[in-house]
Amino acid sequence: MTEDGAGSKAEQLAHARPAVERWLSRSGLVPLPVFLVLHLLRELRLAFVGDVSEVLRPAPSLLALATSWLLVWLPLLVHVGLAVYLLLSGRRLGAPAGGDLPALARLVSRVTALLALLFVLYHGRSYGFAVWAGEADARDAGFRLLAELSSTKLGVPLASGAYLLGLLATVTHAGISVHRALAAEGLLATAARRHRSARLCTALAVLSFAAGAVAVIRVASGVFLR
Repeated sequence: MTEDGAGSKAEQLAHARPAVERWLSRSGLVPLPVFLVLHLLRELRLAFVGDVSEVLRPAPSLLALATSWLLVWLPLLVHVGLAVYLLLSGRRLGAPAGGDLPALARLVSRVTALLALLFVLYHGRSYGFAVWAGEADARDAGFRLLAELSSTKLGVPLASGAYLLGLLATVTHAGISVHRALAAEGLLATAARRHRSARLCTALAVLSFAAGAVAVIRVASGVFLR
């Protein structure tokens, strides 16, 4: 079978999947990974500002709030809700054309999904939701993050360490999820496509973690407090 023929058959199988499986993969494919990369790049830029006064962040506009809900929180709620439904119902995801990931990779995806969810909920509650609830000022988010990451317990930077672990879990799950979503949509019907996708998703996850880790470590070092 030619590559075009394999791709056509894989796409037909993808469209025949149950709706819950299609929306689970699509909600985790776009736009959450794009937001994650842009968010980490923004934090990396802010970690290298020349003056601590530049850490002061502008209050979010109505458009920014609407965008965050429509392009971040709503897809995340859909993705988590569908994942919980599948877990509680005992249903297993159908294998995409060409086969699914190895068992170890699927296990890593599940474990990192839980850790990433806990990390995102904590981060969102401490910053975004705290502002919406009137508990904090959006303009102080940078200073509060600076204080949190540079804090220590008995000389141990527990907060920054937890952030690095949460970041690692998040980018790992994102990388695996994007690869599986592309396969589930019938876009990786051949072995060559699957190998290219795996390498690209791994590279993006590594680069994303590196960008976030550099930002966390620089802020945790207390460079702005000197």
